[in-house]
Amino acid sequence: MADQEAQRKFVLGRCCKFHWRGIITIIIPTLTMPILLHGLLSNMAEYKCLWLIVTMALMWITEALPIYVTALLPLIFCPILGLVNADKLCQQYFTETIVVFIGGLIVALGIEYCNLHTRIALRVIRIIGGSPRRLFVGIMIVSSFMGLWISNSAGTAMMCPIVKALITELNANNIFPVYMTQEEEPVEEGEPPHPSKITIAFYAGIAYANTIGGLGTLIGTGTNLVFKGIYSDRFPTSTVEITFANFMFYSIPVMVILNITLVIICFLITHMGLFRPKSRTGLIISEANKNRKLMEDVLRQRHIDLGPMNCHEIQMAIAFGSMIVLLITRKPGFFPGWSDLIDRKVVGSSAGIFMIVLLIFALPTQYTFFKYCCGKAPFTAQAIDAILSWEYVLRNIPWGLAFLLGRFLWFRPTYSKYVPSI
Repeated sequence: MADQEAQRKFVLGRCCKFHWRGIITIIIPTLTMPILLHGLLSNMAEYKCLWLIVTMALMWITEALPIYVTALLPLIFCPILGLVNADKLCQQYFTETIVVFIGGLIVALGIEYCNLHTRIALRVIRIIGGSPRRLFVGIMIVSSFMGLWISNSAGTAMMCPIVKALITELNANNIFPVYMTQEEEPVEEGEPPHPSKITIAFYAGIAYANTIGGLGTLIGTGTNLVFKGIYSDRFPTSTVEITFANFMFYSIPVMVILNITLVIICFLITHMGLFRPKSRTGLIISEANKNRKLMEDVLRQRHIDLGPMNCHEIQMAIAFGSMIVLLITRKPGFFPGWSDLIDRKVVGSSAGIFMIVLLIFALPTQYTFFKYCCGKAPFTAQAIDAILSWEYVLRNIPWGLAFLLGRFLWFRPTYSKYVPSI
């Protein structure tokens, strides 16, 4: 009897250990059920909507379900609870806001695919200088610039390999301690050493810089696009339209330039010994500055190893620049944009972005096939790749982010239906 009791406890413990997500998926709706019952009994749609929001929030916090799956719960419960028509609700999961976001991700993958981001980063860092503090400022400038045009997570993911390669070179050339010593931060045998404060500044800095850069443009982060979508839906008759140009001109001076400057100063003070020349970190930086010439030589060599810009990189750089020009000049506000010159339906930002997306999937990485057309050798034995591979996009684009944006936008029809206009 005792053995059976012990076996039952063992099985129950394993169930709770390995299947806790399934259990929480049942517990959370049960705990929030009183809100739903109150809404059903009183026939108040506000409480039904509140139940769905609270349940989704708890699901996201606990990650009982994958966050992308949780974002799809409104598709099930909004029609069932009579909150929003299914057709109108599904439209919110593929609005122009989401299309623009996906287009920006695809262009970002094109930059990564041809390794253009590495060339840009090395060029900027070489211009700024080779001391640790100047390297940090250069990395922050490049990261914030990337954050203007691509999502925060994608920009940080693109910059991490560059920072890792830079840190590896610094460690190999003994510019400054990349890792903490055993005395500073003891670790168990076999465990990797902890990064030093200076190393942490580089990695944490690119995350901050990409996030701040994302505040500057509509496509920099999904939140800005959601704001634009809610504004356009809530105030359809407003004479003030939020365009790519006016949003950028208002946001970049304060939200980007001022914030990134403050963050750089804070990191230089807290992690790189600025104004503290006698501190341990300050002494390390002073010693590293003596090897500045060596670091500049290393960066120069890495830049030279990339070789001259090839046709692939040149085309992607032109496509990226053209996308920026198309987004800014679509409807700048202070002069007629190209969308105003088209006497058709309203043209959104998605048209400009996907014009570029179409080109980078259609154009080849090189144009040697003109030689083949003229019958000149050498002849190719395989098809020429496009500027961006669709297989690469399928493997690397986070499609679930579209669902997360949709989960913001589903609230718009619900809100406008039950809350009177202001």
